[in-house]
Amino acid sequence: MKIIIAEDELLERKAMRKFLEENFQQMEVIGEAANGRKAIELAESLRPDVILMDIKMPGINGLEAIEIIHQFQPSIKFVLVSAYDSFEYAKQAMKFGVKEYILKPSKKEETIKAMLRVQKELEEEKKGIEEKEHTGAIAKKHLLSKLMKYEQGEEIEKLQHALFPNMIYGCFMTIKDAEQPISLNVEAVIEEIVDDTYILDWQADQMIVLLMRSEKFDRAGLLKKARLLQMKLGRTVYIGVGHPTRLTEVANSYHQSLSSLEHLMKVKHSNYGFPVEEDSPSGNNLVPLLNEIQAGNEMGALHQLNPLLSEPNRKQQILVLQELYYKIKQLLESKQIKPWNKSIDELKSNQDWIQYVRLICLHIQQHYQSKHKIERAKAYIQENYAHSISLEEVADLCELSSNYLSNLFKETTGETFIDYVTNVRLKEASQLLEETDLSLKEISFMVGYKDPNYFSRVFKKYFQLSPKQYQQKLLKK
Repeated sequence: MKIIIAEDELLERKAMRKFLEENFQQMEVIGEAANGRKAIELAESLRPDVILMDIKMPGINGLEAIEIIHQFQPSIKFVLVSAYDSFEYAKQAMKFGVKEYILKPSKKEETIKAMLRVQKELEEEKKGIEEKEHTGAIAKKHLLSKLMKYEQGEEIEKLQHALFPNMIYGCFMTIKDAEQPISLNVEAVIEEIVDDTYILDWQADQMIVLLMRSEKFDRAGLLKKARLLQMKLGRTVYIGVGHPTRLTEVANSYHQSLSSLEHLMKVKHSNYGFPVEEDSPSGNNLVPLLNEIQAGNEMGALHQLNPLLSEPNRKQQILVLQELYYKIKQLLESKQIKPWNKSIDELKSNQDWIQYVRLICLHIQQHYQSKHKIERAKAYIQENYAHSISLEEVADLCELSSNYLSNLFKETTGETFIDYVTNVRLKEASQLLEETDLSLKEISFMVGYKDPNYFSRVFKKYFQLSPKQYQQKLLKK
C-alpha cells in the first residue's frame, strides 16, 4: 500500500512516517508534502493508494486539495489528520469518500485501527476488481466460442450487447508458428498493434483473434495489421485472415481464417493473407446442399452430401463438415425449429453424417406439415368464428391429437388456441362497431358470443374500453 503524507509540520511528517514504517510492513511512504499544492502534484505523479492529509496547511488547505485530487484520481483513499475536532470538516470530507479522521495528538491504537480499516477496504476493492475482470474475461471467451459456432439467439444478443454494445462488424485472424509453440508474448504484440476492439483465445497451438468494429473494416487495413503482427512475431509465424462480415455471420470468417492459415502454411508463398476462394470451405459449395436440406428433400441432400464425405483431404473435410453442422443449426434456428439435440462430436463416421442429414430433412418435413396444419386450423377458425369452436373439433379436422395441436398452436403462433379464437372474434367485432349500426347484442351473436354481457367483459379486457365506450370514441374522431 503506497502512502503520501501531507503535513506542513516537518516533525509531524517525520514522526508519522517513522510510525507507519515501524508498525506496517506492507505500507510504503512514497512521498511527503508540506502543503496542499505539493500534495496535488505528488498525487498526480506518484498515484498513491492513500494520502494522510492535514486539514490546516498554508495556501491550499487539506479539504481543497482532497477535492482537486478526487477529480482526477477518485480511487485514492484519504485519512484526515488534524487537531481541529470539527464535525463540519468531517461532513465536507465525507463528500469525497473520506472515512477516517485522526485527531492530533493521536493515540497509537486509534491510528493503527484507522490504517488497518483503510488497508482492508483497499484489499476488498482490489479483490472485487479482479473478480470482475475475471468474470468479464470468461464472458468474453464464452461469447467468442458462441460466435465461432454460428450460435445465435437472445442469450448471445444480450451478452454481446452487455460486453460490446456498439460492435456490428467482425473479422477473425488465426495465428500459428510453423516450427514451435507460439510465443506467449503474442498477446502483448496484439495489444501494441491492434487498435480495434478484440477478443482472443488459445486453441491448442494457435491463437484465435476476433477483431470488432462499429463500422465496416477496410480489407487493406486488415492485411496491414496482419503484416505488422507477422513481422513482430517472426518469420515462422503464419496468420490466416477471414473476410470481414457482420457479427451475426462472423463464424464464416472464423472458418475462412482456418482455411487461409492451412493454405499459407502449405504453399509458403506468404505468411499472411485472406483465403484463396477455391480452397475455402465457406461459400457457394455448401449452398446446393443447404437448399436441399431447407426443402426437406432427403434424396437431394444426400446426393449433395456425398462429395463432401468423399473429400480425400481430411483436414479440409473436417472444416467443411464443421461449417455444414453450424449452418444447419443456423437454418433450424432461423425457421424457429428446435435444433436437433446432437453434438458435432458425435458425428464421427460418414454413416453418422448420412443419418444426421436424413433426420434433419425429416425434422424439416414435419415442420412444414405442422405449419400446413396450423394454417388449415387458422383458416377454419376464420370461417367459423361465429359458431362454437372447440379445440377437439379443430384437432379432428387437422388429424392431430388435441394436446399436440394445443402445443403446436402455441409454438407456431405465440398464442394459445383460445386466445387466437378470441382475438379473431374481437377484431371482427371492432370492425362491425366501426362500419355498421348493429346493436351490441347483434354483434355479440355474430362473432360467436351468446351472452352479450360476457361479450362486453371480454371486449373491455382486450381493448381496455367497453363496446359502448369504443363506439363513443369512434364518433369523436
